[in-house]
Amino acid sequence: MSPGLVDYDDFFRAEFPKTVRYLMRTGASFEEAEDSAQEAMKALLHKWPGCEHPVGWVRTTAWRAYIRKAERDRKRVALESLNARLAPAPHHQSTHPDEYAQVLKLLRELPPRQREVLALALDGYGTDEIAELLDLKSGTVRSNLRHARAALRSALETHLDLPPHPETKPAINPTIHPTTNPVPETHSQEGGPHAQQG
Repeated sequence: MSPGLVDYDDFFRAEFPKTVRYLMRTGASFEEAEDSAQEAMKALLHKWPGCEHPVGWVRTTAWRAYIRKAERDRKRVALESLNARLAPAPHHQSTHPDEYAQVLKLLRELPPRQREVLALALDGYGTDEIAELLDLKSGTVRSNLRHARAALRSALETHLDLPPHPETKPAINPTIHPTTNPVPETHSQEGGPHAQQG
């Protein structure tokens, strides 16, 4: 999209909601994504129409704004989390976890670069496009994507109680292992070793 071919207001209406969705894919809440997207759009206005690639520029600027805010809020969030853990549990606590909140938490636990690359990929950008946008090598982008997806898959299996990977082998019950605790043949479940004695 070339700035010279579109009005800023039209660009804002088209790209602002997309930028918000992009940030939410990195783990931002709706409010955090909206604030950061707004900040990026305001910054773009000062560059309009001289920005050569406004869509990518807004994405990366919004992401950096979100990261700066997240860093400023890090200590406050940690303190609130500690207070929440120390607080008594409410009387009526749901037994069904909020899966969206869990996924959001898992996304936030990924390294920032992995979150950014994964969100751009989900936003439709190819590996080479992401590499150019973030000034990275294509191999670095692929590596970050691979690690992000593997970490999310592993975390989802643990936190969302998903079935284990098909290659996972069942644990051996030591009480019936034939080499460690053999069951005597004469001890049947139908009456024990003296079942035939009258």
